[in-house]
Amino acid sequence: MLSNIRLIRAMRLDTVFEQRYEKTVEHALKVGVQGSLVEGCSYGVASGLIYASEALLFYIGAVLISKGTYTYLQMLQVLNLVVFTVSIASQLMIFGTPISIFLLHPLAYRCFTAEKINRALLAARSMNRLLQLPSDTDESRGVLCPPVEGDVCFSNVNFSYPERPEVPILQNMDLTIRHGENVAIVGTSGSGKSTVVSLLQRLYEPESGSITIGHHDLSRTKVTHLRHHVSVVNQHPHLFDASISDNISYGNSSASFMDVRNAAKEAMAHDFIMGLPKGYETHVGESAALISGGQAQRLQIARALVRPSNILILDECTSALDPVNQAAVLETVQHATATGNRTVIMVTHKLAVMQSCDRIIVMDQGRVAEQGTFRELMENKGGVFASLASGGEWSGE
Repeated sequence: MLSNIRLIRAMRLDTVFEQRYEKTVEHALKVGVQGSLVEGCSYGVASGLIYASEALLFYIGAVLISKGTYTYLQMLQVLNLVVFTVSIASQLMIFGTPISIFLLHPLAYRCFTAEKINRALLAARSMNRLLQLPSDTDESRGVLCPPVEGDVCFSNVNFSYPERPEVPILQNMDLTIRHGENVAIVGTSGSGKSTVVSLLQRLYEPESGSITIGHHDLSRTKVTHLRHHVSVVNQHPHLFDASISDNISYGNSSASFMDVRNAAKEAMAHDFIMGLPKGYETHVGESAALISGGQAQRLQIARALVRPSNILILDECTSALDPVNQAAVLETVQHATATGNRTVIMVTHKLAVMQSCDRIIVMDQGRVAEQGTFRELMENKGGVFASLASGGEWSGE
């Protein structure tokens, strides 16, 4: 889950996993309370055995000595032997494995106990730091829930990452993406193309300028509402170790099985799902290890389509795929966006992906350097796009 935290935040899946986490914690608490009861009883019984055996031996020893049956030295020998035996047995009952360490080396046992205490202290300190984090963040600002549809506009946007405030990423950037348009955002590494989609999801806030969707300012829009209506497909398939049905429905907790099935059909994933042994109940494994990369990406797209979103962001979603799987994913995207009801924003360095888009936006040094169709940009021989395309900056597959 932690490895997919960015996707969970961007797709607003935190509610689903918060419920799973709470169930897991409740189960752990229940088991812990039961274990504490057993351990406490075991400790009480074990400690009581030692004192009870000593009291009984002292009583019997006193009786035997008074009758002349045992001498004082014989009584002490028997007492030491029995008390030692009972002590070892009681320690085995309480500690189990740690007592083995104690028998081998008492100092090692003390180190073992100290290590457990140190781990508990570190966990408590980490939890305390989390509890002290401020709740008044950029994500907490914004209370409006307007329709997330219409043109996407960046107006005079400036931005630098908090970790490197001295390095400007976007500089007075202006950009408009029309509703229902399929655009590709391209450029060299560090030109700001991925930053654009991060700002659109409000993973970061611009230092100045404004970002609007349909004339509604994102800074005033509630983050959970915004992310519920913006779907994201990342470069690496972020699927969870669960069934295909669960992975798709995570995109919309209120989705029925028919909604999941329709989203899979729209993403052209239904046929290969039905070819699997258990169909929609097939588990994809850790990091989607049990299916191919192309199939995993189509499941990601299905999860994005099951949401009530009008904006679909595909961030380098074909960069790790071979030409065959890339063609299948591109066909899926074109099929899913054929109605023109969704705005599709694709960040890519693949020429084949660029050619499939209505318009290409070329980023350079934090600004929009040029834009147009693939043919128009290639005809501009002195432009940034033509230079990068002919210079081998991008893959032609």
